[in-house]
Amino acid sequence: MTYPSALLSFALLLTVSLPTRPLAAARIRASYAAPNASQSPLWVAQTRGFYAKYGLDVDLLYISSGSLNVQALVGTTVQFAAGGPAALEARLRGPKLLTIANPLTVLASNLVTHPDIKSISDLKGKIGGISRFGSSTHQGLRYLFRANGLSVETDLKMLQLGADANRLAALKIGKIQYTFLGAAASDQARTQGLKILATAKQMGIPFPWTSVVVNESWLDANREIAYRYVKAVTEAIWFMKHNRAESERIIAKYMRVDDPRLATVEYDFNVPLFPDLPYPTTEGMRLILENLAAENSEFTRRDPKEFVDSSIVDRLKQEQFLESLNK
Repeated sequence: MTYPSALLSFALLLTVSLPTRPLAAARIRASYAAPNASQSPLWVAQTRGFYAKYGLDVDLLYISSGSLNVQALVGTTVQFAAGGPAALEARLRGPKLLTIANPLTVLASNLVTHPDIKSISDLKGKIGGISRFGSSTHQGLRYLFRANGLSVETDLKMLQLGADANRLAALKIGKIQYTFLGAAASDQARTQGLKILATAKQMGIPFPWTSVVVNESWLDANREIAYRYVKAVTEAIWFMKHNRAESERIIAKYMRVDDPRLATVEYDFNVPLFPDLPYPTTEGMRLILENLAAENSEFTRRDPKEFVDSSIVDRLKQEQFLESLNK
């Protein structure tokens, strides 16, 4: 072997034998929009170290509404935000936001009513409670009425009442006759003699309930980071379906509840609704566009696919990521 060849071989051997340093984790900020287990895949991804596993250092923030999440995203306070419906409305007005994953693709609330209401048709002309106009509860009731042959314009009557606790109190005293409630509030309503007329699973109202939203321009420049984020969330969903006890502990921690039964209620309600692969829901986007048609008929002509990017979840499917977890 010639001297240059021997030197080259030694250099290559030295390079291979030296310990490799891991790449520095990408630091990002992400937000979620509700203190209940519909957001739990993000909590589990953080607590179980799945973000770190895929090279992310995530600062996970609670921001109390979809619209505020979107404001934080547009202002670049966060790189990943919740608020699928608000993101769609923002895109209609300018900011180019995209939903890249939906860990929960249905309206995650039960329809709770007075005991004397026997069917959805009985809601005609009764007074319903919503959190606020334009909210998921508002949009869900509009869809529910249309899907059951009731008129949104003449049969749907609503009061804007705020959070679940406020609507439950109004339902109990007869100020309203029906509303949508989450898992814990539904359980409380049942103990107070109110009726769960239909569960979230029974209704199956398509909705971008838990969303991963990004700026389109940011995504173009940071697609690999977005891929790793969605990958971590997808593994968290898989983990929750296979590890109930630990998942309930994480739910209790983030919800700040001491009663383990409440964590169980939240788990039982939400986890069966999580899809294995969190594809963004075009049907949920279509529902919102149809609801907004009263404001502007042009919205019904917009393609729901404009508001989502499914390519990252497509990549996970092509790579058989779930199959690798099952092994």
